[in-house]
Amino acid sequence: MAGIGLKHFKYAKLNSDGETYGTVKTLAGAVECKVALDMATATLYADDTIKEEITVFKSGTITAGIDDDSDTVFAEILGKTIDAETGLVISNVDDVPIFVGFGHIVPKIVGGTRKYKIEFFPKVKFKPFMTDAKTKGDSLEFTTPSVEATIFDNKDGDWEKHKVYDTESEANTALEELFVQPTTAE
Repeated sequence: MAGIGLKHFKYAKLNSDGETYGTVKTLAGAVECKVALDMATATLYADDTIKEEITVFKSGTITAGIDDDSDTVFAEILGKTIDAETGLVISNVDDVPIFVGFGHIVPKIVGGTRKYKIEFFPKVKFKPFMTDAKTKGDSLEFTTPSVEATIFDNKDGDWEKHKVYDTESEANTALEELFVQPTTAE
């Protein structure tokens, strides 16, 4: 299965119950996504051979290349303040980033047929960042920001979910459904 693209960075605030999410929003246009996992491994040796080995998830890091570092989006995610009068974004040592669910779609080719894989991380926390910039010089090129998030396991021990779908529409619907919406009391 060969990946041929990346689409639809979505996020939603993880509610205090640790199970449901707020409104699903677009993080930014997806440029690139890299996931690095930190795993713990234990090996049991007995009678001069390996008898058992276990590898378990500890945490991970998502590095997402995006097309825009929207102040509205990232002030919310990073716990920053936007001055209501001036629109100035204020980063403070006491800012507390929020937990969010995060997901995206990876278009793939499987046996000559296009498929769409959703990848969903139920609990992540983005880190503060600054965007790199450089002069245009002799040639014009885009510079895009990268943001980084730490992957946590949720209260059920889940840290990632994924599935492949036949159509992009099915994948979009499935991704949105992974952001469990709160139920309203009647």
